[in-house]
Formats: sequence, C-alpha cells, structure tokens
Amino acid sequence: NTYTNHFYRELAPNWIDFALLVKGQQPPRPQEGAPFSYLELGCGMGMGLCLLAATYPEGTFLGVDFQPDHVAHATWLASELGLTNLRILEADFIALQQDGSSLGLTRGQAGPFDYVVAHGIASWVVQPVQQALLAVASAALKPGGAFYCSYNTYPGWLALTAFRQLSELERQRHDPSMPELAYRAAATTLSSLLGEGRESTALGQMLPKLHFDLARLPWHEPNYLTQEYASQGWAPLYVADMHRRCRSHKLRFHASATLPELFDEFLIEGLRPSVLPETNPDIRHTLLDLATNKSFRRDVFVHGELKLLPQRRAAALAGVVVRLQEHPTLESYLFPTSFGDIAGNNEAYAFLEAALTAGPLSLTQLQQATRLPEQELLPMVALLLHVHRLGLDRGEAGRRASSSCEKVNATLLGLIQDGAAISHLAAPAIGSAIGFSRLEALTLKAQSGGLSVSNAAACVLMGLSGLGHELRDEAGEPLNNPVERHRRLEEIGSRLSHQRLPQLSSLGVFPTETATTKASPGSRKRRTIEP
Repeated sequence: NTYTNHFYRELAPNWIDFALLVKGQQPPRPQEGAPFSYLELGCGMGMGLCLLAATYPEGTFLGVDFQPDHVAHATWLASELGLTNLRILEADFIALQQDGSSLGLTRGQAGPFDYVVAHGIASWVVQPVQQALLAVASAALKPGGAFYCSYNTYPGWLALTAFRQLSELERQRHDPSMPELAYRAAATTLSSLLGEGRESTALGQMLPKLHFDLARLPWHEPNYLTQEYASQGWAPLYVADMHRRCRSHKLRFHASATLPELFDEFLIEGLRPSVLPETNPDIRHTLLDLATNKSFRRDVFVHGELKLLPQRRAAALAGVVVRLQEHPTLESYLFPTSFGDIAGNNEAYAFLEAALTAGPLSLTQLQQATRLPEQELLPMVALLLHVHRLGLDRGEAGRRASSSCEKVNATLLGLIQDGAAISHLAAPAIGSAIGFSRLEALTLKAQSGGLSVSNAAACVLMGLSGLGHELRDEAGEPLNNPVERHRRLEEIGSRLSHQRLPQLSSLGVFPTETATTKASPGSRKRRTIEP
C-alpha cells in the first residue's frame, strides 16, 4: 500500500533551527535564506518534500524511498510542480549503508547534508533496517548537522499493542484488498472485551484509555492503518533505547520538535520533584515519558554538538522573527500538549498577538512591545507556534520564494479540485505549508467564476458529487437537508472570502489581489490563481 499524502511542519528547516536554538545548539544554517542541503529518508509520496522544496528554493533536496509507487508519485509530483531543486531516489537503507555514493557519500569524509529527516520510519522497520537508517543519517550529515527522527514510544502505545495483535490475526482471514474490514472487526471485538463503566472488565480496568483510542480508529484512512499497524517491524520504543541506538551512530539527542516539550515548566507541578532533579538524561527522559504517557516523539539529534555561548544564544533568539498565522480572535487560550492542556493568561496572549497585527516582529521587538521578560515570552511564543497561531517569518527569503510558490500552489489547487488527495499549499512567508481542503478549493473555483451564492453552492455540490464525496457538517455527519447544506456552504464561502484568503495571501500562498479583488465574471485577477 502507498502511504498517505501529508505535510509535517516539524520537518521544516526553520522549525528545526528554532528548536535547536531554544536548547542552546548552533543550527545548521547560519541565517535564514542561506543555502543548505536536505535529505529525507523515507519520503513517501513526496508531498511534504515538494512543499519544502518550493518554499526553500535556496535549498537542494533529495528524497529516498524503498517503495516504487512512492518514488513514481514523488517524481511525478516534483515534475508537475516544476521543481528543479529536488531529486527522488529509489533505494534500500541497508544498501545505502554499504554504498552511499548515490547520496554523494564518500567513506572517510564528512557527509554533504545539513539536515537529514526520517518521519514515521524508525519504529516501523525491523531492527537491521533501523540500524541502517541511523548509520546512513549519521554518515550523510555535515559536522553540526541536524537529524530529525519521529517514532512511536512507550508507555503511550502499550494499550494499542492489543489492537495491533488482534488486527494482525484478523488480516490473515480477511480479503487483503479490503484491510479496513480486518481493522473494523478487531476494533469491534476488542471494544466488547473492555466493558463499560461499572461493568468494565479486567482488560478495561487495565487499559482504560483503549476505549478512546479505538473510537478514533474509524477516522483514519485504511492506507494509514495498514502502514501503521501492518508493518513487520512495528515496534514502539522506550526513549532511552532509541537514544542509546542513536548515540552508537554518533547522533546525540538535543531537542524536541514538539515545541512545548522544550520547556520543563509545562510539566504538572506535582510531577516535577520526581522528574526534574534527575541528571541522567536517559532516566530523565524516560521519567518524562512515563509521567506524560508519551506515545510519539519528534526528536532532533545533532552530529557533533556546537553549544552556543549564553550571550550568542540570546542574540540569536532575539533575532528570530514571528508573524500571525491565524487571525481570528480567541476568547480563551487553551493549549493541548503532551503535558496536558495548558491554560494561558487570556489577556497576556491576546496582547501579544495584538502586537503582531501590524506585521512580523523579532522577539526583541515583541519583547519591547509587550514588556514581557524572555523567560515568559519564549514559552508563550512556543505555545502559539504549536497551535498554529504564529509562524516563523522568513523575511526576504520568503519574499524571494513567493512568485514560484504561487505557481506551485496554482497547480496544487487544480489537482485538489480534480480530486487529488492533497490537503496543503506552500506558505513561503513562514517556510511551511497551510492546510487547504477540497471543499475550500471547490468553493474558491466557484467564487472565481463570479457566480451568485446559489449557483456557487450548486457548483460546489456538483463538484463534490463528481469526486464521490458528500457535504458534511463540522461533526463529520452527512448534510441531507437542502436548507442546512445551503447554510453550510454560505458559511464556508464567507469564511473563505473574508478570513482565509486574506490570511493565505499574507503568507504568500496566493497573490495579494486574490484576497482583495471582488469576484466577477470578467475578473482576470481572480482567475490568475486557477490552474
């Protein structure tokens, strides 16, 4: 099976750099906009790598995958988008460990890459392949280069090992072309073994979170479930085991790309005496994961530590520029994190965001505007980045990428409207990508034609039907009532016109005129975003 087509913001160079800076490590790039080289091991369908190549034209990108279908799709997509700074290679990690010449590796010499990333690979492959993955990552990095590696962890995955075992058995007696039947059968049977409330069984008492986990499974695509649970090498790891394996390949853990995890003060106060005094890093991280029931880690390792002097770290962080990413006013600021939900001071966070309404600010400028001390400002910024309220601004480097990204996004928009499983557009201003749904894409196409509200709604419904989809409400339920359908489409159209398009234009996703030109049948400007 091919993998799902997603973008993960934590793989972006500026995101990795920020995480390293917070923890006092010199990032691979000396400054935003500097040339760099980037390798993704296990690039899947290539969607994320293509979006990064579009938003960072100064970088050179190489994607490697073992699955021919993935390589074919990624190669096609890069060509379709006109990307000239990206190459896709079909290769096996074990073969690359023995001969890395196709990656430009020469035995006895430093690697050529500033960044190596591997998302969703390490805990899904058998151990010899995992060891080869780590060996290739280490050999490929320049001194001081960064390795991003995400993986499933215990104790958070302990409950779902029961589902994985049962679904493995169910797949053996179900039609391989319909794996969703095996997952559904396993989930249904397992749920019946848990009991409810006071009738909870011994298994339900032992694994109370499993009810919640099983309820979420139907929301996932069958391809995702197969990739997640059907791999022969599926094996979540305790953090200390993974960190030891990385150290054996000269890769040292330095930061988490899940930004709230960079700040110990977010840990529940009652747990701090049991965790924070521990000085052994393996034990400390194990205690943290146990205390928070961690199920997934996004770790950043370095191939050679380059610790920044305190003054240089402070100066580098002061120069980090942030900008608003989501504009709607919030009544309350509640941040879901691996430490639990963190309630922010509503007045302080609203004041911080208000300071950015006129445009991007460096952390020094933001500190001056809000008069917040660094020890308070930095965690607040990290939380707002975490929930997509803020983005890391690329300044002039982002502006240089805007025109090419507009062309890339026009092509992506056409593919979405034609039914491709694509859900993100390139956002050069923040060096990342922004979610954009099929429904929004069809609504934009209808609005671009200057149609009346009723006719636009009819076109959107026709477009959805032609792609084999139906209009659903915010809870995911089908909308069959004509009045409710019309109201839902009006809401989406209004939000797109008055909120989303100005936001996306400010991030360089679409030309500025897209957000300001009124739709009309003869509007040439509005049509410039159509493929």
